[in-house]
Amino acid sequence: MLPELVTTWPGLPEPHEGSCPAEEALTLLARGTDRSTAVRLADFALDADACLAHARCLWRAVTVLLCAGELVSADARLRRLEGTCDGRAAELVAVLRAQHARLVGDLAGARKALAPLASAEASPFARRLAVPFLAEALVAAGEVADAEAVLAGDDSDRAPAARFTRPLLLAARGAVHLEAGRPREALEDFLACLRFPAAELSAHFAVMHCRGLAALAARAGGRAERAVDLAAREQEAALAWGSPAYVGWALYVRAIAGGPDGATGLLVDAIDLLEVAQARVVLAAAAHELGRRLARAGDVTAARRELERAGRWAGQIGHGRLAAKVQAASQDVAHVVPRSSLTTQEAKIAELARAGYSNKQIAEKLYLTVRTIEFHLSNVYRKLRISSRRELMDGTSRSQ
Repeated sequence: MLPELVTTWPGLPEPHEGSCPAEEALTLLARGTDRSTAVRLADFALDADACLAHARCLWRAVTVLLCAGELVSADARLRRLEGTCDGRAAELVAVLRAQHARLVGDLAGARKALAPLASAEASPFARRLAVPFLAEALVAAGEVADAEAVLAGDDSDRAPAARFTRPLLLAARGAVHLEAGRPREALEDFLACLRFPAAELSAHFAVMHCRGLAALAARAGGRAERAVDLAAREQEAALAWGSPAYVGWALYVRAIAGGPDGATGLLVDAIDLLEVAQARVVLAAAAHELGRRLARAGDVTAARRELERAGRWAGQIGHGRLAAKVQAASQDVAHVVPRSSLTTQEAKIAELARAGYSNKQIAEKLYLTVRTIEFHLSNVYRKLRISSRRELMDGTSRSQ
């Protein structure tokens, strides 16, 4: 058991006696390993009378489900808990419900659920927990001014019990700084958050993804080497944990950390995984970035397709600022002259395909996924105005 998990959470009773599957599940989450066992233990905790009677156990178990990407299971568990919990447990369940909404892209629902918990009328315990969640949900929707106002109006950080939730505030404040264009301040807050033991607070998106956000802040602040290092470590952690949403997020971060002229393969893979996870907030950002990169490469048709998807996802989550950026990018693409020549990556893949390599063999040779190879080959066929691999191997081309 990790020492941080025996720390008292001010405002909550001490854990129950005996072994606790919720604690074991959270320990695995903190270590970032064995996701399937962590999920099994979390489910077991939510069926165990001893854990059901303790608010902290409920919080830990549902946190694990959310971080594991088990959103359907988490939704079902929260529905049951909403009908049976009261008092402090009900406040925790309400915050978890809001975070579930945020993860599936229902940002309006998340804000609606958190607003009363973050108000002056709420208990100090609920407010101290809800304010950072609300601020991050507002950032996810592009409402930076509102997020700043929420944090500015909160004085709970000065309370004696605030140290336990300090990582929440640092992560939320870092997210606000990053979205507001203050990367240096964002990086400072994210790095400070990483120095705290924060497994108990991992349901918060910016806490769980703090290292990746630090990479984005480093890149935005011109610290390219630091960004690449942080992004690589985020990907390593994501692969160890293994949830599609986390791996997709890490690939997106690596693509951004590598600079705007990097290969599109990471973004293609990220979008595939994020679609599986239904992580629409990051999906919208990733599709927007992929569309812009494809446009710069002269691949107008593919760029339009990705920007159309980005605009749809941005509209679904209610991110007005991103939707405006997507619209502007789409207008720019309308003036781009399509380029029929192959990119370096496309030419390399086409040459291997002509040599008789299968998609799987090409993927292994270039350290890419089969899906990425298929994506690039479809672009090759379109640019060369051919329709089959046989035509490619025969050297046929109808490009003008």
